[in-house]
Amino acid sequence: MQSLFVTIGLLHLIALASPGPDFALILRTSLHRPTAIGAAIGIALAILLHATFSLTGISLLIAEHPWLFNLVRLTGALYLGWLGWGALKAAWQGSATLRLQAGNEHGGLAQGIRRGLATNLLNPKALLFFVGLLAAMITPQVSGLTRSLLVIELFLLSLAWFGLLAWSLSTPRAQRLLDRVQRPLNLVTGLLFGAVSLSILMELAREASAYI
Repeated sequence: MQSLFVTIGLLHLIALASPGPDFALILRTSLHRPTAIGAAIGIALAILLHATFSLTGISLLIAEHPWLFNLVRLTGALYLGWLGWGALKAAWQGSATLRLQAGNEHGGLAQGIRRGLATNLLNPKALLFFVGLLAAMITPQVSGLTRSLLVIELFLLSLAWFGLLAWSLSTPRAQRLLDRVQRPLNLVTGLLFGAVSLSILMELAREASAYI
């Protein structure tokens, strides 16, 4: 069991460190520390749900029913596309304007939690990652207690990683650096969200055309 915890923990950390919509959201909200911390909590809660759903078979049920899985994919693609569009619009604004809007636009801790939860929970790639990881690693012989501890491990690792990232990026020193590159960062963030959204929509379009 110890090797199982270590293996899954390391694989999860590698996935967390990989650039993606979650990292982009933390970067995007780092102008306002409460929002960034909230986003980190929301992402960790979404991962907690993904892991729980995967271990209870709910995620596998969604993945095995094309219409339900496609609905999740479409909703996620549209939401990520909306976030991308917001980041691209912000790329055309100056950092001073962004700072003036930060309190209203980002909305604080609660708004950050909602954004983090939605960004990760509606990302179909995250769903497939946890279905694949846990289905491959967790055998029927693994006890319920061990499964629960694995879910807690994934949650705590996610909260620690994104919480540290949110705190580090929202420090005055980091903000001074980010101020100088705010526009290109927003541009990169918007393009990243847009690329993920577009790739999901293109996959859905290809699959739909195969049935026509």
